[in-house]
Amino acid sequence: MNKLTGILFLSNLLVVYNLKAQLQPESPTAIPVGHDTLQPAKALKAVEVRSVSAGSLQQSTRAITVIDAKKYYNRPVTTLALINQSPGVRIRQEGGLGSRADLSINGLSGRQVKYFINGIPADFLGAGNRLNIFPVNAIDHIEVYKGVVPIELGSDALGGAINIVTRQQLSNYTDASYSIGSFNTHKATVNTYRNTGSRFFLQAGGFINYSDNNYSITADVPDRLGNPVSQKVKRFHDRYRDYQLNAEAGIQQSRWADWFSVNASYYGMDKDVQHNLVMTEPYGAVTRNERTWNAGIRYMKQQLLPRLTLSFYGNAGIVKEHFLDTSYNAYTWDGKVYERRIAYGEIASSRTDLLFTTHNLVGRLQLDYAADSTNKFSFSFTGTYFTRKGKDTIAENYFGKDFYGHTVQMQKNTAGLAWQRRCSPRFISTTSVKYYWYHANGFTIDNLVFNEASRSKQQFGVSEALKFELNRHWLLKASYEYATRLPDEMEVFGDFSLVKANPSIQPEISHNLNLMARYTRSALSAGINGFIRLTDNIIFLQASPRSSQYRNLLKALTAGIEAEASYQFTPSLSLWANGTFQHIVNRSKKENTGNIDDRYFNRRLPNKPFLFANSELQWTRRNLFRRQHTLQCWYGVSYVNWFYLYWSNDGRRDTKAIIPTQVVQQAGLSYALRNNRVALSVEAHNLANAKVYDNYNVQLPGRAYTLKARIFIDQ
Repeated sequence: MNKLTGILFLSNLLVVYNLKAQLQPESPTAIPVGHDTLQPAKALKAVEVRSVSAGSLQQSTRAITVIDAKKYYNRPVTTLALINQSPGVRIRQEGGLGSRADLSINGLSGRQVKYFINGIPADFLGAGNRLNIFPVNAIDHIEVYKGVVPIELGSDALGGAINIVTRQQLSNYTDASYSIGSFNTHKATVNTYRNTGSRFFLQAGGFINYSDNNYSITADVPDRLGNPVSQKVKRFHDRYRDYQLNAEAGIQQSRWADWFSVNASYYGMDKDVQHNLVMTEPYGAVTRNERTWNAGIRYMKQQLLPRLTLSFYGNAGIVKEHFLDTSYNAYTWDGKVYERRIAYGEIASSRTDLLFTTHNLVGRLQLDYAADSTNKFSFSFTGTYFTRKGKDTIAENYFGKDFYGHTVQMQKNTAGLAWQRRCSPRFISTTSVKYYWYHANGFTIDNLVFNEASRSKQQFGVSEALKFELNRHWLLKASYEYATRLPDEMEVFGDFSLVKANPSIQPEISHNLNLMARYTRSALSAGINGFIRLTDNIIFLQASPRSSQYRNLLKALTAGIEAEASYQFTPSLSLWANGTFQHIVNRSKKENTGNIDDRYFNRRLPNKPFLFANSELQWTRRNLFRRQHTLQCWYGVSYVNWFYLYWSNDGRRDTKAIIPTQVVQQAGLSYALRNNRVALSVEAHNLANAKVYDNYNVQLPGRAYTLKARIFIDQ
C-alpha cells in the first residue's frame, strides 16, 4: 500500500503544466452521489459524468441544505465554519485547530450525526477526513441532511448526516493555497487534475496544517501559598500538526465503465493533549499521534443493463495510533511543574505508552433501476469491518497483564431499498426501508479484572418523503423516518485512554418528522422548517476528570423550528440570516433512570444550546480598477443564547453553572485577479475578543487573524 501511494504521488509530480494565454472559467463537476430527479428510461448514446447541482438537491424530496464550497475558495474559512452557518446546525469545539468537534442537527448531536466523504462513511477513512481539518479548497459542495438520510449513504445515522463531495473537476487544473494566522497557525492545500487527452486521468492533492494553539485562557493558578488565583495564561501544551497526500488514477467513458479508478492516501497527525474533557486538569507531556494508510477502488456504469445503473466503492485502511502518558509531573495552567509524583502518570495510574493498530474495511454497492419515466427503484448495501489490537509495555509491567493485546472487532451491515415515484407533475414521493445489523467482540477492565464481552443486534427502519410544488415560487416538503443508530467502536470499546469501554450499550432509535416550506423569487429566498424528534436509548458521554464513558440516557423529545432567508439588494450587496429554536426535554421516568423521583422529567436537557442564529452581509465589486479584478468584503455574526451546564432545577439560581451567551463577530476582505485565478484575502475572527465557551466550559480562542493566498491554474 505504501508503494502504491508513492507511485501515484510521484507520477503526479512529473506532470508538466503550461499556462494558457487565454483564460477560461472554472467548471468543476462531480461524480453523482444520488438525487431524486427522474429521467425517462432510454438508451444513452454518450455518457457524461455530471455533478448533482445544489439546486437539484434543494429541490429533492429530502430535508436538506446544500453549501456551495466553490464560493469560499478565496476565503480563509474552515469546513466547520461553513457547516456551522446552516440553519438548525450547531458545532461545539473543544479548543483550537485539530480539537474535537461535536455537531448537532435539529437537536441530535455527536455520533447521532454521521459524516461521509463522497457517500463513504468517514469513520472508516481515518482522522485525515475529519471535518475539523478537511480543507475547503478540496470540496465541491457540502450536503446537510436533516431527519431522513437517503439509502445511498448506506449508514445508520439517527438524525442527520453531513456528506462532503470533493472536487472531481474533469478539466486540467492546479489549485494551491497557503494561509498563516494567529497562534502560529499555518495551512497549505494543493489539488490537481490531469487528463492525458484519452480516457485516462490522474488527480492528486494534499494538505498540511500546523498550530501552536497557544491562545490565552483564564484559569486558576496556585500562588506562593498554594491558593488558587484566577489568571490569564496561554495554553502551553496544545501543539497540533497533520498532513495528508492522496492520489487517484483511472479511466472514464470506456465501454465497460463510465468511471473506474483506484485511489490511495497517507495521513499523519501529531497532537499535544492540554487537558481533560472538562478542563479541570492541565497536562504538560501527554501526546497523541496517528498514521493512516488507505487504498480504494471506485466503479460506475450507467446502462449496465437496460435502465440499470451500478456504482461500487471499496476501501481498505490501516490506522496506527500512539498515546503517550509517561510523565510523573503534575502541571499548573501556567506550564510550571507543581509536583513530581512517585508513581502515576498525568492521566493513567499505570502511566501509558500505548500503540494500537486498527484495520478497516468498507464497501458500498448501489443499484438504480428506472422502471419508467415516473418510477425509480434503488438498492444500497454497505458493509464495514473494524478490528483493533493494542500494546502497552509500561501498563503490562505495572498490572502484570497485557490487557490491550486482546483484539476487539466490530462488523456492521446496512441495506436499503427505495421507491421513488412521480405521482403528478408537481408531486413526488420517496418510500424507503432500511435494515441494520452489527456484531461486536471486545472486553472490559473493571478493577483490574479482564472480562470478555460480545454483542449482536439487528434493527429495521422506514422513511417517507414528500415534495409538492405549489407553484413556481412555493415548495412544500414533509418527511418522516423511524431511524436507528448502532453504537460505534468508540462507544463500545472506548479509546484505551480517556474513554472506557461499554460493550453493553444499546442502539439508539428515533422518530423524526420534518415539515418544510420554501419561497423563492429572483432576489429573495426564504424557508422555514419545523421538526420533531422522539429519541430513545440516547447515547451520551458521561464525562469525568479521569475516565469518561458512553452510556444510554433512555428517552428525550425534541421540538423546534428553524428559518432562513437571503436577499440580493443590488448586484453587489447581499444579506443572509438564519435562526433556530429547539426545545429538548427529558422523557425518562424515575424507574428507568435510577432517580428517587421524577424531578428531571420534562426538564430541558442541560448543556444543550436551544437558541442560536447566524447572519452575514457581503459586498462584491467586480471589474474593480481593472477587468477581471474582484473585491469582496463580508461581515458576519454568530449568536448562541446562554444555557445551563447542569439541570436547571438543581442548586440555587444565583450559583447555577451556565454557558454564557456567545456573540462572535467576524469580518474579512479578498481581492482576486484574472477572474479568480490569483487571490489574497484576510479575515478577523471574534472581532470583540469575546470569551467564548462550548463544551463543558472549555474556553475557545479569542480574536484571531488569518491571511490567505490562492493561485488557480487551468489549461
